[in-house]
This record gives sequence, structure tokens and C-alpha cells, in this order.
Amino acid sequence: MIVRFIIIAVIVILIFSAIRKFIFGSIKRKLYARMEKRFVGQKIILTALNANFFGQESKGGMQVRGNGALVLTEIELWFALAAPEREISISLSQIKKVELKRSHLGKTVFRPLLYVEFASPTGSDSIAWAVQNPDKWKNAINDLLAR
Repeated sequence: MIVRFIIIAVIVILIFSAIRKFIFGSIKRKLYARMEKRFVGQKIILTALNANFFGQESKGGMQVRGNGALVLTEIELWFALAAPEREISISLSQIKKVELKRSHLGKTVFRPLLYVEFASPTGSDSIAWAVQNPDKWKNAINDLLAR
């Protein structure tokens, strides 16, 4: 009886894992296609197809967090939220500060977030993402800003 339960549990876990992998793979393919279409002929410095968006300060604290594609080029930092489809483009000339923070808008994942403060038409604003190797992102953006 216990062996049967364990076998069923393992099968259920494998099925859910396969479904999850299929869904996330499909989302990443769509994000990659959006990214390719958006940056035809441009030099891409860094990309992350699994950037976790922590919100934009000017939009308030009740935003939905979500995953998407983060792209750094020689002229902009661009983010495409997977769902709902939303794009944010920040010209490098608008960026005032880049640093690592532990939280943004009261949200955290207990590891450093890429935090970007920038000028917007309505004043100063900020945005943050959880990305793999946030130091690399911070340094790459600061290197571009120093040019």
C-alpha cells in the first residue's frame, strides 16, 4: 500500500514538473522572440529571460510582481513583462544611480536586487529586479554610464 502511494506520488510530481517545464519554456520562447524583434541590428550587452520584476516606484506598492526579459544595450535598459504584456524602456541617459538593494517597495527575496534610479517625465523614479549575478548587471550599466 505504501509502495503504491509512493509510486503515485512520484508520477504526479513528474507530471507537474513536465507541465511546468513546458509552460516556462513556452514563456521564455515568447520573450526571446519579443526581444529579437525589438533589438534587430543592435548590440546587446546583457540579457536575462528570467528577471523577476519588483515594481516601479511611481506605480505604487500594489503592483503585481512578475518575470520577464531584461536587456541591456549600449543605449537603453529594457524590460518586457511576460504577463500581462508590458514593456519598460529606460534610456541610459535617464539613469541616475545603479546599486544593489535587499528590497524594493516592501518586497524582498533575501538576496541583492538590481536597483535603478532614473529620471522620468514626472520626476525621479526607481525600479528593481532580481537577476542572476546582479553585480555583473550593475557593473555593466555603470561602465556604459561612465563612457
